Amino acid sequence: MAHAFRDPLEATEDLRRSPVHRHLRLSVVWQEQGVAILSMPLAPDLEGVAPGGIHGGMLATLADAASGFCLEGLFDLGSEIPVTTDMHVRYYRQPHGGPLVAEAQVVNVGRRLLSCECSIVDAAERVLARSTATFMIVPLAG
Repeated sequence: MAHAFRDPLEATEDLRRSPVHRHLRLSVVWQEQGVAILSMPLAPDLEGVAPGGIHGGMLATLADAASGFCLEGLFDLGSEIPVTTDMHVRYYRQPHGGPLVAEAQVVNVGRRLLSCECSIVDAAERVLARSTATFMIVPLAG
């Protein structure tokens, strides 16, 4: 059973504890167990070589963050953390405008491994990239 909708402002505060996520100005649009939707502005400091485009690593980071956030409620956050063990990103096109939106969902839950799929779209809802990722739940050092 999915947890109730999580307040986006509270979730964004948690997300932005990471300096990388703060720099990318990631925001949580929606989050519940098994689903997360994150947003990222299309900003000049995230561009790749071509003006108006975006560096592929920024898209991969957005996909990884959205995928990690959709796992909430599937492990004990007080004593465990999800660690990305594998991620595959397929890039299709450059954006025609922002913000960029990543929607991730859990597709498999095992005892220690969880798998997600994520799609990233631009403001025109054109698919820019899709990813699959596997996370291992590991105990926090303590």
